[in-house]
This record gives sequence, C-alpha cells and structure tokens, in this order.
Amino acid sequence: MRGEFVDLDGARVYCYAFGSRGVGDPIVLVHGAFTSSHMWQDLLPRLPQGHRVLVLDLLGHGRSDAPRGTSLTIAAHASRLTRLLDVMGVPTASLVGHGMGAAICARVAQEHPERVARLALVNPTMLASRASDAIVSWRISRLALLAPLFRALAPDWIASALHAALLPAYAHRDIGARSLDVYLKTFRTRDGRNTACAQLRALRQSRGDTASCLAVGALQCPVTVVVGMMDALVSTGRTARLVSDLERATTQLVTVHREPGVAHVAPEEAPDRLGTVLAEMLTSNS
Repeated sequence: MRGEFVDLDGARVYCYAFGSRGVGDPIVLVHGAFTSSHMWQDLLPRLPQGHRVLVLDLLGHGRSDAPRGTSLTIAAHASRLTRLLDVMGVPTASLVGHGMGAAICARVAQEHPERVARLALVNPTMLASRASDAIVSWRISRLALLAPLFRALAPDWIASALHAALLPAYAHRDIGARSLDVYLKTFRTRDGRNTACAQLRALRQSRGDTASCLAVGALQCPVTVVVGMMDALVSTGRTARLVSDLERATTQLVTVHREPGVAHVAPEEAPDRLGTVLAEMLTSNS
C-alpha cells in the first residue's frame, strides 16, 4: 500500500493504491463529508482480486490539505476527482461513493460518462432531484446554519458538535464513537475548524449540484445502490424517490440492496456484505 500527495492546481490531495492490476477496471473509493479514507480499511481486503483500487481523502479531510479558500461543493470535489484520475492514469473506473461521496461520483459519471464503467452509491446523501431531499439530516443542516458562529469558537466546539450530530449514523454507538474520534481529529485544529465550517456551508450551496445527474438519460452506466435499513440520516421515502429518479436517469440496470441491521456507514458496519455486493457489480454486465 503506497500513499502519495497529488497536487491538483495548488491543493494537495492524499491518495493510495491497493490491490494489483489485472483484467478488471480500477475501483475508486470516495468517502463522504467529515470522514476519510479510513472508512474503507475493512472493505479493502474483501474486494475481488485483479483490480487496482484507488482510495483518496477529499480535500479538507483526512491527510489532504485544508482548502484555504478552495471550494468544497460537490461540483468542486467532483472536478478534483476527475483531475486526480487524469494524474493517476485512470482513464476508466468503477466509482464507489459513500454519503456525499456518492453524489460526487454521480456527478463525475454524468459529466464524463466515458470514464465511469459502473457506479456504486453506498448510503447516498446529497444526491437528489429536489433540493429538499439533498439535505443530509436536520442535525447537519442546523450546524450548517451555525457555521459562522463556530468560526469564532475554539476548534473543539465544532468537532464535538459534529460528533454528536453524526453518532446517530451508526447502529452501534460504541463503534461509531471510536470511528468519529478518528475522522474528526482533523477538525480539532484552527485550520480544521475553518475547514469544517467551509464544508458545512458548501453542503447548503451544493443542494442543486446533483439535479442534472438525475435527468432522463444523464447516467449511462449500471448503478448499484446500497442502503442500510436502520439509516437514521436517509429516510425510506427519500431512498425510494432516489431509486425512482435513478431508474429514469439511466437506461442501464439499477440494482438496490437493502441491508438489515445496517445504519448509515455500511463500509464499517457490514464490510463482508458490501464486498459481496461490489464483487457482484464488478462481474455483471461486463
């Protein structure tokens, strides 16, 4: 496993490669807001062999640089992801996105259909044809409104607020608490506090960034959706509307996996089942 920092127009994004090259398309794993590439550690050894796997930290998250004025909207993250694929020599890949990362991957698939062989949306958020459905949760939405206040407080304040807002995303709170301690360490500095505030504001600014992804015929690849039946952040109704939108957006197959006993963080809560789902996706329609 080899990690490196990739300069994308003055902003360094951390990524690493896993697995080995083979006959299969590369797989790119994209985490969501306020997490990091650490999310995928249990899934990686469960992915099928013969695929180069590229794992990244989004700008402002994990080991990647703080944005320092660079946009953190879904559109901006998607543009950087496309640029990263260019730099890393990945012409076509299967994209797997979690949470906001699912919306980022969908945006890349819509803008560059020739570059995305398959699309997996795991516990997707921020991907919606209606702005009201693009809100992550009422807890995160409330924090976004308070972001200007948090910029005037000590960094630990916003990290603690995010911890409380995101803990319900886990079916097992003790596991969630440990994971969130890892993810939110990035935001317990002055730069981290400012980054968290910037990402919260960008979530509100991004509510229309994915509507075009769900237009008729906007997606030209097979789509796999994985949702947790205990997900406290995404309601059953919102998931049903998203699936309906995806069925109109692509002429390819839309496959939905509803996982019992899983909340919002399937890569951590059910890596075995998610690995099986992704293996099936990678071998179908090939």
